[in-house]
Amino acid sequence: MLTRIITAVVSLIVFIGLLIAGETVFAIGVGIIILCMVYESFSAVTKSAGVKVSGYITGVIMGMGIIFSHIELAIAASIIQSLLFLIAMHGKVKYTEMFSAQFMAIYVTLFMSFIPRMEIEMGLPLMALIFIIAWGSDTAAYFCGTFLGKHKLIPKVSPKKTVEGSVGAVICTALLCVLYMFILDKFGYGFMTATAGNYIHMAIVGLFASILSQFGDLAASAIKRDAQIKDYGWIFPGHGGFMDRFDSVLFISPVVYYLCQFIII
Repeated sequence: MLTRIITAVVSLIVFIGLLIAGETVFAIGVGIIILCMVYESFSAVTKSAGVKVSGYITGVIMGMGIIFSHIELAIAASIIQSLLFLIAMHGKVKYTEMFSAQFMAIYVTLFMSFIPRMEIEMGLPLMALIFIIAWGSDTAAYFCGTFLGKHKLIPKVSPKKTVEGSVGAVICTALLCVLYMFILDKFGYGFMTATAGNYIHMAIVGLFASILSQFGDLAASAIKRDAQIKDYGWIFPGHGGFMDRFDSVLFISPVVYYLCQFIII
């Protein structure tokens, strides 16, 4: 537990440093994280160098499509190039291996792109909600599960997760979002008027996103179980790799973006 806490604190300090450095540096940092997450994902789903090359090409194509606002074209181009690679490597790799790598490249690149997009369009305070909800939910689930957990949630996917930890995470995250809004309002950085109705809206965002955050964690765990690996990487002692640390962030980034669009803004 001590290792997890120390790693979390150090990671938080680095993350805050990226935010303070400005939008450009933060966007570059997110890009590096995406590259690391794609690399770790490929290590889990394929051993073929050719499949990995095709996957990296998809990542680049998706990145360009996001930057120039042509996501549909990028997805179409990614599918075409992956099929061409599949033809070239016919008999050497299975199509399921190719499409698994392509899915991970598109999933990671597209979903993570909502983070810098949200900072640019809505501002830093709202963008920070993605991390507050994902990491707050994960932390609350861990401690609630450790001290209160008795009933396993989905043991075949994630043996350590409990029903008590899951419920505790949802409640704690909703309260955390309300507290976050209150603190920002007191310091003059509020992103909406601190009324009773808006506090309820913020709680709803936290509650709904926390539930989906846990699904993101479970989805990443399911892939790990199928790949028969414990962690995607090793860079965060006690936590694993970038995919292990950002699986929930990845899953809820577009969710929080659109929830803030429709409920808060």
